[in-house]
Amino acid sequence: MLAVLTPLLSLLGVEASSMTANLKRQAVVWGLIGALGLVVVAFLLVAADTALAYIVGPVLAPLIIAVAAALIALAIYLVSQLQDNIAARREAERKKSAEMTALVTTAIITAVPLILRSPLFKEIGLPAGAALASALMMRKPGDRRHRS
Repeated sequence: MLAVLTPLLSLLGVEASSMTANLKRQAVVWGLIGALGLVVVAFLLVAADTALAYIVGPVLAPLIIAVAAALIALAIYLVSQLQDNIAARREAERKKSAEMTALVTTAIITAVPLILRSPLFKEIGLPAGAALASALMMRKPGDRRHRS
């Protein structure tokens, strides 16, 4: 993987040797953290099993731990499904909005030549548009009241 990455990075002007050395160092660090994390989890489970074995017996203790782990996994699954549904709904709304904007833009682009060729636009629309544009241009920047 790194053999393929090195020529690509050199094309971009990035010093590949320092980047690959940093990547290797980070991989070793995170690998050690993960391995020691697994050791911590294993010892915590052994301690929980031993404590429960004193309270409820050696047969029920692992079953309680297994049921608790299954319930936690189920809760995590349900929360992730809920988040996925919310993200899918937001994505659908965003797509719908983008499609509506594209549809309106297409309709306007299609209708503009037809409107410009219409005699009604030439007789009424053009003078009204010119009057509106001149009124907007004649207005002072701070003027918010209507003139009498």
